[in-house]
Amino acid sequence: MKTIKLSGLLILLFVIGVISSCKKDKSPELTSNLEETILDRSKWTITASSQQLTGENTGLATAVLDGDVNTIWHTNYTGGETPFPHWLLVDMKKQSVITQVNLTARQNSVKGFTKFRLEGSTDGTTFVNFGEFTFNPALTTEQAFVVSPARNVRFIKLTALEKAATQTGSITFLAEFSVKGLQERVPITDVALGKTGWIATASSEVNYPGDETNLAAYVVDVISAKSPTAASMPSFWQADYDVLHPYPHWIIVDMKKASLPSYIGLNAHTDAKQGFTKFSISGSTDGTNFTQLGDNRNFNPATTAEQKFTVSPAAPIRYVKITLLEGTPYPCLANFEAYVKL
Repeated sequence: MKTIKLSGLLILLFVIGVISSCKKDKSPELTSNLEETILDRSKWTITASSQQLTGENTGLATAVLDGDVNTIWHTNYTGGETPFPHWLLVDMKKQSVITQVNLTARQNSVKGFTKFRLEGSTDGTTFVNFGEFTFNPALTTEQAFVVSPARNVRFIKLTALEKAATQTGSITFLAEFSVKGLQERVPITDVALGKTGWIATASSEVNYPGDETNLAAYVVDVISAKSPTAASMPSFWQADYDVLHPYPHWIIVDMKKASLPSYIGLNAHTDAKQGFTKFSISGSTDGTNFTQLGDNRNFNPATTAEQKFTVSPAAPIRYVKITLLEGTPYPCLANFEAYVKL
């Protein structure tokens, strides 16, 4: 029995060892908080093997980082042309994982360089060769060159190696230089869903044509809409006041398709005396079976600014139910919004 137990233990240790040896740490570019995007150039600096100080627009190396395709870096020709190869050295000021270098040719010339080399460095002294590439100086749109993935790069060096066949001298030029790389994702933004086609119904509403109309449907119209029977104020829903309806009151919004809202936005009526102070939010996929989304909420009827309330439905919902629990006898609501994360 001891031998069997020992064999089982050895097998278990072997399996654990195999799993451990196969496990690899995720590369930075595989983590979920990174996205590929054009890197910000606002703090970058650049130097060049030579630049033309006068006579060109602008002629300086910095022109390739200014976002203007009509300004160019131009190698020196005053007092004699600098021979090939020519180089640009960009300091991005911090290390990044870069995936692509983008170049834009001079817009009014088919000359320039056709072959170039890209290198990367952490310190600006020791460089790693990313390869040699072919550039088309006659193409005025941006050209992309993949170097993916190059880690821990702060400095990028572009060396122009060969000139175009139409170039008689040894000068060269370039309009724009940008880099695509991996960086932390921009914080997720909550965006209001479009309400076109939405329908709202309520436990009761004010509907007296020719006198006063405050329908449930008005909570899903545009926020700027005016009341059809009181043009000086925003449109709003109001519980029927001809017959005293006790709490709770409710209003159901059919968003027509299911989504995962992150916030619900509500606007009070302009008259705080016709407001409510406590309510709940529920969600549904079919408009019949509702699940409450969180605890009961407090509402301030004295402010007309939008009030946002967090919701976290477990699955996409199509219907949202606002149930009014406490407040004045004839409560109102001016507007309803649903927000999702992008």
